[in-house]
Amino acid sequence: MSVDTHVVNQRLRDFTIRVLDQKGEIAGTGFVISEDGRIATCAHVIRNVFDGKPPRDLIDREVTVYFPQARPPYEKQHTAVISACFPQHDDDVVLLKLKNASPLAPGKYARIYPAEKSDGNDFSSYGYRRLDKYQAGYATGKIKGAIEAPDDESWQAEPLQLSSSEIDKGMSGAAVLDMELNVVVGIVSQTWYANGNGKDRDTAFGVNAHVLTLPPLLIEAYTGELPFPREEGQTPKLTPEQDALIAAAPKPAAFDLSRAPYVLEEWVGRADLLKAVHDDYANPSIRVIGLIGYGGEGKTSLARKALDEIINGGNRPNAVFWWSFYEDRSADAFFESALTYFGGDPLTKSAGSASARAGYLASILRDRRAVIVLDGFEVMQHEDGDDYGAITSAALRDFLDMMATIGGQSCALVTSRAPLTDLIAHTSYHQHDVTRMSAADGRDLLRAVGVKGADDALDKLVERWDGHALTLSLIGSALRDMFGGDVAHADEIPPPTADESRYDRVKRVLRRYDEHLNDAERAFLMIFSAFRKPVRADAFAKIFRAATDKTTLNAPLTTLDDAAFDKLINGLTVRRLIRPVTESDGTTAYTAHPLIRAHYADRLHDRTDARAAHGQIAAYYKASVPQESEMDRLMRQLGMGGRSNPTLDDLAPYLEIVHHLCAAGAFDEAFQVHRERIDQGNRAYINNMLGAYETNLAIMIGFFPDADMSRDPAVSNPSVQRFILNAVGFCLMNLGRGRAAAPFYERSNRIAESMGDAHNASTGEQNLAELYANLGEINASAAAARRALDLSAQVMDERKRQQDERVSQVWLGWALHLSGDLPGAADAFARAEALEKALFGDQGVEYLYSNRGIHHADHLRRSGDPAYARRVTDANVKGCTEYGWTFLISQCHRVLGDLDADAGAHDSARGHYDQAVAIARKIDRIDVRIGALHGRGWWYAKHMKDAPAAFNDLNEALDFAVRGEYRIFEANIRNALAWAHLANGDTAQVRREAETAQAMSAQMGYHWGGVDAAEVLGRV
Repeated sequence: MSVDTHVVNQRLRDFTIRVLDQKGEIAGTGFVISEDGRIATCAHVIRNVFDGKPPRDLIDREVTVYFPQARPPYEKQHTAVISACFPQHDDDVVLLKLKNASPLAPGKYARIYPAEKSDGNDFSSYGYRRLDKYQAGYATGKIKGAIEAPDDESWQAEPLQLSSSEIDKGMSGAAVLDMELNVVVGIVSQTWYANGNGKDRDTAFGVNAHVLTLPPLLIEAYTGELPFPREEGQTPKLTPEQDALIAAAPKPAAFDLSRAPYVLEEWVGRADLLKAVHDDYANPSIRVIGLIGYGGEGKTSLARKALDEIINGGNRPNAVFWWSFYEDRSADAFFESALTYFGGDPLTKSAGSASARAGYLASILRDRRAVIVLDGFEVMQHEDGDDYGAITSAALRDFLDMMATIGGQSCALVTSRAPLTDLIAHTSYHQHDVTRMSAADGRDLLRAVGVKGADDALDKLVERWDGHALTLSLIGSALRDMFGGDVAHADEIPPPTADESRYDRVKRVLRRYDEHLNDAERAFLMIFSAFRKPVRADAFAKIFRAATDKTTLNAPLTTLDDAAFDKLINGLTVRRLIRPVTESDGTTAYTAHPLIRAHYADRLHDRTDARAAHGQIAAYYKASVPQESEMDRLMRQLGMGGRSNPTLDDLAPYLEIVHHLCAAGAFDEAFQVHRERIDQGNRAYINNMLGAYETNLAIMIGFFPDADMSRDPAVSNPSVQRFILNAVGFCLMNLGRGRAAAPFYERSNRIAESMGDAHNASTGEQNLAELYANLGEINASAAAARRALDLSAQVMDERKRQQDERVSQVWLGWALHLSGDLPGAADAFARAEALEKALFGDQGVEYLYSNRGIHHADHLRRSGDPAYARRVTDANVKGCTEYGWTFLISQCHRVLGDLDADAGAHDSARGHYDQAVAIARKIDRIDVRIGALHGRGWWYAKHMKDAPAAFNDLNEALDFAVRGEYRIFEANIRNALAWAHLANGDTAQVRREAETAQAMSAQMGYHWGGVDAAEVLGRV
């Protein structure tokens, strides 16, 4: 089936900026409208900055602007000048001009167009309206059309009337993006605050973007066909063999709703939202549906009800999978479970990384009619800051992007407290805001849970609590239990204050609720809150009701007989404080709303015996794991791990053991479990075999007191502290978060040096040298390599000393190579090669191998010795294949592709590049994937003159490089993009990309980036 994959509109956040006042506070919004850094905002925003002075009197005055999307090393705060306004007209717009170059990537500016063709179209906007703790938010709605200007004002283009419930103070100056035409057609200028009768409450006004083209502003409007060309979304990049594997995968036999809550028996209202979800499911152009709202608004219940109706409707899906990130916030675990459900265990095992599984899963769903629910997704999104709402997992972000691009008959339903900012621009994504219940729905909910009284009294209660579903449910249950449901007692719970957040209201209601719970119920809920996963019934006897001398927390429960305990469980269920779910094996377990769980977790945290409770839970999980065989025990003691190769699901109990032991303060014991059962000794199993870097990072965070990673890990052994810090850095680096990794490597190295552990200190500096090189900090990389060399000389063991010196020389050689010091680089590589032969010459080793051989070969190729580079790489690929070093095999094929391309052997080059890319897609090594995609894209562009194929690889690589701040790669990719534009005959774009690479390279001191830029610019 042919699918249009160009589904991504202009991304508002790419070019939206903050306008700051003279105190550094947000005065309003603006957006970049040209490559040279011109910015549009409202005239009244500037008047507010300068105490009411009109912009015509402020030309050339400086204004501070802030670019949230600028990435290091670019600064986010910049200075602009007021460059133009309308001195004689009232169109509410001003033009600013940056004093320096824009920190945004090339092409990241708004394409504008007059609003005349936008009447009735949907729009989206993004600006700095404060929402509780969040500084910015999206607004969506309809463009009603032009209206007459006020009688006493002179406008050059009639103002626009907008319909949206979300435009608010702070959005003045925000772009109005026509979602159908994909052009910015206006500027938000004013919102209408309704009077007491609520009329026109969704009305706002904007400036027609046409005025930006008039003197003295003179911004060029888009003149091409509409819509403005949309970006292509992500699609799975699979080989024919992988496609065949997916096609042969068995279809699921039954729906997997094991993690889903039950449908509420007393369901009320939400008819419009339910219909909207049904309509989206039936609409082939909508493939991802977002239910977005504050906690407790009923998103999960709504998703479950909608899913139930879809399952029982006429367009029944063939497969359904529900995942709750509240109970397992691991992207690795999600992909393992989902792919196993949709495609079977062999398919899951054939994809060795979350990224590869994301592509497999999207491909399967494209050809099925399925619904996949991602509940509680906010735990996988940034909670605040400039990246608020962005998905933290690259694999999850890619999966949803692919679903929105090629979803076919399947759809993903996502519930979250935060907007899915990575998907907002997709035409195939539809967001529904789950807000307060209406008076009628709230009244029905109160009656359903047992509240009695007149309609107006119930309506008053609904309004008092702002129609918040969870709060109304709790209050209703409290009134039923305490006062027989009589609404006249509603004042027993003091009403909310004006400045109280929704979450504070829930906590206050629960505190009031606590007063009417008995000791056993409170004890149960506190113990219950300590679990991360649904609580199975077998835990009741082993933890909740088992007497212990370590804690008195469960004392009120130990005296209950079976009937009394069952009554307690039923009572908490009826009150909606806990709710049942069905596990994958068909057994019943219990979970709780995250806000309820958080409340009782806070209460538990304040108790002195909280750690003992976590210790009991750890013991419970220990008892659930299978006994280790004698052979496995012996192999583990020898540092060889066990004979089995467990899945993440197999490791799940051990992950819980480690978590609860850390929470119990037993950090040393927790690390021992991690080392023996999860890492499997020296195998580093979870990283090397499962590629589950995100999961391992989450485990490591648990070793820091209160998850405060600025403190030292709480284990007693400094050597283990060093190990944990290094592991955090390693996981972050492999997840493409290199800048965040550096401080952890540095801290690890300081511990090693303080212990006199020269070997591990040298190894740590080697890691830093590699990291700094990727980040484009070439001088820092060379300095780290030299420190590694100095430390290697202090290693007492002769063999380890030679090994450390060898690797240190390689990283020094690589840093010198990047800076253009070819003699220095050649000398360092020669010293490293001599040490390699001294260490392993008796085994037939003649050249540097592993990643050392990769860098040496790259240096040899660049410095004019391709024959030697080929000998090094041929030997390297053979050795890496014998050892099963997958990521290095990919890099070897990339080097061989480069050598063949230089030699004109293009058939052979294609084969090597294809192998490099195919292997790289199976593993979660961002640097390896970028390198493979760049290599093939460069070859397509420069040698084959195949611009479309080049853009396909290079744009994908560029996205990874920019997100991960791999600046050497970014410069290389931009030079390759310049070749692609040259093949396309677009000389302006050639200059743009090459000159960007040239400037970046000069700033980094990257010699080859400048050489490559000069070469392609010489062809223009």
